[in-house]
Amino acid sequence: MQPKLKPRLEDKRLERLYDYTKFHIGIYLSAAAGLTGLLGSIANQKAGQFLFDLVGAPPLLGLALVLMVLAGACGGVVATSVTESRKFDDFWKKPQGPSWWRQGPVGAKWVAAEHSFFWMSLVSIITAVLWRKQTLEWFLPL
Repeated sequence: MQPKLKPRLEDKRLERLYDYTKFHIGIYLSAAAGLTGLLGSIANQKAGQFLFDLVGAPPLLGLALVLMVLAGACGGVVATSVTESRKFDDFWKKPQGPSWWRQGPVGAKWVAAEHSFFWMSLVSIITAVLWRKQTLEWFLPL
């Protein structure tokens, strides 16, 4: 008679992180497409003047686009590295990244960078929209 083995508890963290990251990548792609369209419209003379009046600091939208693309790139590294890892700790604590850069940051740093770039992008978008004379006077009446 063989001894009963305890059922192996599966670590669902990798699966959850993968699903979570795929969701974020979809948001990054949508936001980057929207920002690209908005920046392209600002370059157009007729539509551009309306949008330029609406957005106080268009260069900040360009910065937001760059930050969103960086968030997506970090998310791509997370998603592909998670699929190559067997255990969560293998991903979280070991260097991850493209095959040509295996001595890069550990998985935890990639996740942190992804979130940081995303939130910096959102702050940049909000600042770009609110950086208008009328809005600043409304917020900070002098």
